[in-house]
Amino acid sequence: MMRKPSKTTLKRKLDKAVSEIVRSQGFCSKCRMSDYSKLQAAHIFSRNMLSVRWDLKNVLCLCAGCHFEAHAQPVLFAEWVRSYLGDFEYEQLKIRARSIKKWSIDDLSALLETLIKD
Repeated sequence: MMRKPSKTTLKRKLDKAVSEIVRSQGFCSKCRMSDYSKLQAAHIFSRNMLSVRWDLKNVLCLCAGCHFEAHAQPVLFAEWVRSYLGDFEYEQLKIRARSIKKWSIDDLSALLETLIKD
């Protein structure tokens, strides 16, 4: 009988799956640059906020330059994100980000299956 993977392993696999899905968009959401080698998955709300860490609405495809700029000028980035998503989507995401989510191993496994299947 196979052992269940650990939470750490599942989180790592989820991070990788989300990154691949987001970067498969093929271009930077901000500047439209399409050099795949420079595309990164950028979280709107921190990865520390587990309630939205793997929520695809919380992750944008950004080139390395725009991602750096987002961290260098977070207020301007937040303003851009709000206009990009729209007020309603941004506020809904913010509400989800502020909620506390405790992930069980089964929850993480189910989410990973869903992401890989889609």
